[in-house]
Amino acid sequence: MQKSSTLLLQFFYLILLVVCSYTLCRIFFVLFNLKELDIPTFNSFATILWHGLRFDVAAIAVTNSLFIILFFLPVKLATNKLYQLVLKVIFIIINSFCIIANLMDVAYFPFVHKRSQADALLFFNGQKGNDFFRLIPTFLAQYWYLLFIVGLLIYLLYFFYKKIIINSNLKNTLTIKHYSLRAIVFLMAIGITIIAIRGGFQTKPLDIIHASEVVSAKNIAAVINTPFSIIKTVDKKSLEEKIYFPTSVLSELNNGIHLPPSNHSFTKKNVVIIILESVSKRHIHYFGSKAATPFLDSLFNQSLVFTNAFANAKESIQGIPAILSSIPSLQTDPFIFSSYASNKITSLPEVLKAEGYTTSFFHGGFNGTMGFNSYAKLAAFDNYYGMNEYNNSKDYDGKWGIWDEPFLQFTSQKISETKEPFMASIFTLNTHHPFQIPQKYSHKFNKHQEPFLNCIEYLDFALQQFFNISKNKPWFNNTLFVITADHTAPLLKNETTTLMDDFRIPLVFFQQNNHDLKGINNSIANQIDILPSVLANLNYNKPYFSFGNNLFSNSTIKNAIQFTGNIYQYIDSTNFYQFNGEQGIAFYNWPNDSLLKNNLINKANSFALLKSDSCLKKKIQFYNSAMINNKMNISSIRINQKN
Repeated sequence: MQKSSTLLLQFFYLILLVVCSYTLCRIFFVLFNLKELDIPTFNSFATILWHGLRFDVAAIAVTNSLFIILFFLPVKLATNKLYQLVLKVIFIIINSFCIIANLMDVAYFPFVHKRSQADALLFFNGQKGNDFFRLIPTFLAQYWYLLFIVGLLIYLLYFFYKKIIINSNLKNTLTIKHYSLRAIVFLMAIGITIIAIRGGFQTKPLDIIHASEVVSAKNIAAVINTPFSIIKTVDKKSLEEKIYFPTSVLSELNNGIHLPPSNHSFTKKNVVIIILESVSKRHIHYFGSKAATPFLDSLFNQSLVFTNAFANAKESIQGIPAILSSIPSLQTDPFIFSSYASNKITSLPEVLKAEGYTTSFFHGGFNGTMGFNSYAKLAAFDNYYGMNEYNNSKDYDGKWGIWDEPFLQFTSQKISETKEPFMASIFTLNTHHPFQIPQKYSHKFNKHQEPFLNCIEYLDFALQQFFNISKNKPWFNNTLFVITADHTAPLLKNETTTLMDDFRIPLVFFQQNNHDLKGINNSIANQIDILPSVLANLNYNKPYFSFGNNLFSNSTIKNAIQFTGNIYQYIDSTNFYQFNGEQGIAFYNWPNDSLLKNNLINKANSFALLKSDSCLKKKIQFYNSAMINNKMNISSIRINQKN
């Protein structure tokens, strides 16, 4: 009789066989798509193969879960020849489909620059049209060699399965006298499978976005595998193409392509974007808050302040990509956790890094929280500084991470050590539930019954210390500062707001001794406008992609958009419009109806309503198309630059 150790060894060989098949598929994927990827050295290729194993094991654990259960099931039936045949059929069929899926993407990747996802299954049921079936003969003729590779790998799968089973004597192995021991082995196998499916012991299960932590965004498709990509997107809502208008009408949006004058002289200012955690416009004293914010008040008086600025969403993980990558959140899932997380995107650090900038992301929270470090990798930041890098637990707030005051001083120090020009994004922390302040300042910031307002005052103090330290540094005068918020704060006690005003955030541009960046601007602005506005201020002179508009230009239409509770919102200088995806549900003339009491949807001026409706629908159509077709980066779009 064989022991249970033989059973485990046999299982190990079978899984190793599948892992090898996935690795071979990855090698073929890379070799046939080298020009689409960024693999300059053998070491970078080896990195892809090594980190790809984690995603392969996760996919293999999911797809083979039924086989694993039946393989280790501690029942006498397991010795039956028919039972063994069923095991073999399940193993071969499941893993053959996975091999086919992986190799199909060898040919499909150059067209979409990402792995196939769950929405690709819609080709088979006709929801995405019947092009797939019509094009099968053409693809088979063009990629005949993939058929050969598929056949070879499936044959090897079958051949080595028989070898492993016969040589290990599976029939005898399955006859174990001590069923209690067999039951323990079964439970161990299930436990290990669950860990493999999660991708390890980390807080969040392994997801597509985690590939950006180990490779550049361009190589994400090489690290993950197609079964994993499909599994991770099958329960996520895919966007659908919206054809509200013919493409020619959308030309006014320029398909997101910004073409600044090429004769501009690019100014290599440093850029520091300070993102305040959960801070609404109404909670800063400059705009009428009860909280005392003397430093911000003073700074805003020396800055260009946009009084009608709006967040694009209500979550940090949606606000950060909006600010730094100009990506609004017009879908249920946050972008980096959506089925489009592996899309090639544009980001401020990516654009500036190509101009010689060093880029850094600072957030005092736990590394990995909310996927910020994953996004930072995806956005091409050179450095990520979190709680781990701060490396001093005495300043831990006991909840979220490092107190803002010491972490901002740490940030100033790290920035000062960075070679110019640099771009830094700083995300604060402590204006977050449960709204605590350091014990040593408990007597300094305690005058409000609302703890959040005390936190606002502590944040103002922490920012003051940061600027006090930084203003004497050589880099300070040549630095453009942008101050905004990731999203608004929750309502305080007895506080009310409208669906429109609940998205109002601060947005301020500041540079020491820059008289062009002073005063009040009442134009509509939102987070996605920050990227093009920063580039415009730097006189950036190359084409780039952005969903937003340059706030410093008088020729661009200023508006803001949100998607909240499955409702689209559109704001311009006179109108606030809500659309449920099928029809308009609310329309207000907000300057004359600040509390939004008079819904004009059934009696509004037809031209004004039609204008808002068409502007919003164009944005939805443009957004969905760019996401679905992976067209959010200038390198993914063919352009004709005239200037």
